[in-house]
Amino acid sequence: MDLPLQLIVLSIPSLIYVAVRKRRGKKWKEVFEKIGWQGGRPIYFLWSLGVIILVGGLGWLAFQAVPSEVLHDPNINISDYTGWTLSLSSFLLVWLREAIYVALGEEIFFRGFLGGWLVRRLGFAIGNTIQALVFLLPHLLLLLVSQSLWPIIIVQLIAGWLLGWLRYRSNSILPGWLAHSLTNAFGALAAMR
Repeated sequence: MDLPLQLIVLSIPSLIYVAVRKRRGKKWKEVFEKIGWQGGRPIYFLWSLGVIILVGGLGWLAFQAVPSEVLHDPNINISDYTGWTLSLSSFLLVWLREAIYVALGEEIFFRGFLGGWLVRRLGFAIGNTIQALVFLLPHLLLLLVSQSLWPIIIVQLIAGWLLGWLRYRSNSILPGWLAHSLTNAFGALAAMR
């Protein structure tokens, strides 16, 4: 199994933040709270199911608008699952892979570090919107694969905003990590048979 490079790279700013804040004498709890590295109350995990249903539904509609040959392009993440047989065990493996290799790093950086910082400085509405737009930037590379992927870009912007909202409400990246990884795993079903 490959190293989760995206997770490692996207965690570096948070790790630097933790080191700097600890060096300045801050308590561990306070430092981790600022970047959303703490548990969340069960109600927020229920709210994450609402995010999954909403984003998953919008994602399903977006996938309907994209030609299937585009979804199997090797430059698209879900093409990694082309040819996989759909079963409970394969779905769980996809979910685990998406949770570790994609969603965790993105939640640590975009919602935990960047979103937390922006919301503290600019307020929720502006800070979360900027976080969602920055989250969208690397996803715009999909348009280089095919212009027909634009509906997925819109869903990713909405997902980024909703995951930021979930982080803000729960003060934790964990409910968003659950929603993000499950939504990605359900999206991979478009490539599986």
